[in-house]
Amino acid sequence: MSHAQLDEQELLQKYQKEREKRIADAAIVDYIDTRSKEIQDLAKDPWVDWNDPKIQSPPLKDGDSVKFLVNGAGHCGLLYACRLVEAGFSAKDIVCVDIAGGFGGTWYWNRYPGLMCDVESYIYLPLLEETGYMPKHKYSFGAEIRGQNERAAKHFGIQGQFCTRIESQIWEDDKKVWVVQLTRTVDANAKTESLTVFADFVIVGGGVLNIPKIPKLPGWEEFRNKKRVFHSARWDYAYTGGHQAKPDLVNLKDKTVAIVGTGATSVQIIPELAKWAKHLYVVQRTPSYCGYRGNHLTDEKHFKDLSKEKGWQRARQLNYNAWVTNNPGGYGPNLVNDGWTHTPAGEGILGSNRRTVGPYETEEYIRELHRIDRPRTEALRKRIDDVVKDKDTAEKLKPWYGSWCKRPTFHDDYLEAFNQPNVTLIDTDGKGLQGFSENGILFDGQEYEIDALILATGFTQVTNGDVSQKIDAVIQGCNGQTMSCKVETVGNPPLFGIALSGFPNLFSYFSLGGGASWNMTSVYDMMARYLASTLKKAHMQVEDGKRVIVEATPEAEDKWGDEVAKRAALYSALGACTPTYFTGGFEALKAQKTQSKEDLVRKARTAGWGAGPVAYQEKLESLAAKSEIEGFKVSVTA
Repeated sequence: MSHAQLDEQELLQKYQKEREKRIADAAIVDYIDTRSKEIQDLAKDPWVDWNDPKIQSPPLKDGDSVKFLVNGAGHCGLLYACRLVEAGFSAKDIVCVDIAGGFGGTWYWNRYPGLMCDVESYIYLPLLEETGYMPKHKYSFGAEIRGQNERAAKHFGIQGQFCTRIESQIWEDDKKVWVVQLTRTVDANAKTESLTVFADFVIVGGGVLNIPKIPKLPGWEEFRNKKRVFHSARWDYAYTGGHQAKPDLVNLKDKTVAIVGTGATSVQIIPELAKWAKHLYVVQRTPSYCGYRGNHLTDEKHFKDLSKEKGWQRARQLNYNAWVTNNPGGYGPNLVNDGWTHTPAGEGILGSNRRTVGPYETEEYIRELHRIDRPRTEALRKRIDDVVKDKDTAEKLKPWYGSWCKRPTFHDDYLEAFNQPNVTLIDTDGKGLQGFSENGILFDGQEYEIDALILATGFTQVTNGDVSQKIDAVIQGCNGQTMSCKVETVGNPPLFGIALSGFPNLFSYFSLGGGASWNMTSVYDMMARYLASTLKKAHMQVEDGKRVIVEATPEAEDKWGDEVAKRAALYSALGACTPTYFTGGFEALKAQKTQSKEDLVRKARTAGWGAGPVAYQEKLESLAAKSEIEGFKVSVTA
């Protein structure tokens, strides 16, 4: 029976069957990420220019003090820094610290062949209006995105402290200052120096895709000692040939290559590998929905028209966020008009102010979401039938889950790659690989000999709000309380998703209690604008020579937790999903079966903002418009 013939109940049963096989005990795979010493070689920076003046002459020296120390130099950290400058703070008082060798965040690290952003460049690239830059394509290639980060930093005068790892950030109760321990790598021989600096404010600006992870399987050490292995976020052009500007992978012509993963990264890499490798094995556990992208050059006249009004980029982002959360009423026509804005069931992960979901309405809401989703998912499964010639391969490439469960993908050449004779799909049917031999990969009792393995296995997601895990550094607030202890014991979300009581003058994108979008640039900017406005108002209370302390109050957190909980049932649709980073992986879904009432209440109070990114933006804007600073205690110190 084809998918088009399945009635509603049969389709849901099919989804449930695919879900259950992926959360069975046999499907659980241990992962290890680049925070571990075991795979530090996979984390090495292949892009840094040690002769670059910005590397050789960093802005911070041992013993220095700085007003704003921003952790991270990608979109999130950069937007926080730039909005502070825009609010009137001096760029000389702001430093972005990053372990990378330059600005860009994930776009610094990711330089693999085929790298693009699948979100429209006119809304994704930060600060286009401020810098006056016109993207070359509707969907930008990676180098251009990194270039826009560098352009924005230069425009606002943002300083970068690069090749520098944050070891700890400790609040000094007596001196009312953050004591930050740093380790800076100074040359290609991995020579390091330690620094202690003092910051009035710490902003943890790292995004959501910054810790590469890999599956830890039997035979790993023996295999990697004999074969070339690298993660997609550290592409090895020395091995493959080519470079980011011209990714001609000429060295692979006589190589058999395997790539593990069929998510948003692999969808872009696989067509490029298929052009060059002697043979390519694609290892799949869970297939992705893959829609048409339709990239094209930017028409200059069209761009001038869409960008002529002041505030155009923010307005376009708002319009997009309304459409992708299935609530476009009052926000205008579909300006972006692409696959994302025609995936209305995205509200299942992003939230929406279209409706509220009561605690006893979750089952019906999930069914409603599947009905909304079905036309889109059926069209995408039909696209696979239309494009992929081998029917067995086509069936294996079909996803069977709601489109809010795993990040949708968009590419014009991905499916076509499976029609090439040198491409073989190894579908593990939800299990993943069994392990490695000295010469290859193992699945279902068969060895596949390969020359190289590319791990497009994604990134570790910090889903509990503990941003100290995200930057792999100790964060200690008032009275010696660590952030890890705080998030484990307190049943409230960070205030407005941006601040924690007990951690004065520290702000971050915590995810809990905050908004989300397919276009995270827009969410980072909402928070950056709000924070800049709040700190500007706080500093208006300060006399010359004094410093200001801004801290979320427990009472405000408790009240915000009430508001978050009212909207949390919308996320119940994630409980029907296959395990992905959206759901917290295998263990999180398995744990749902044993949660107590207290666990469920805490989970509701520490969820994301279920009303969606539009309502979240409007909430932050209403707070910023007030003359007083709501939810924070503001004090002054010498």
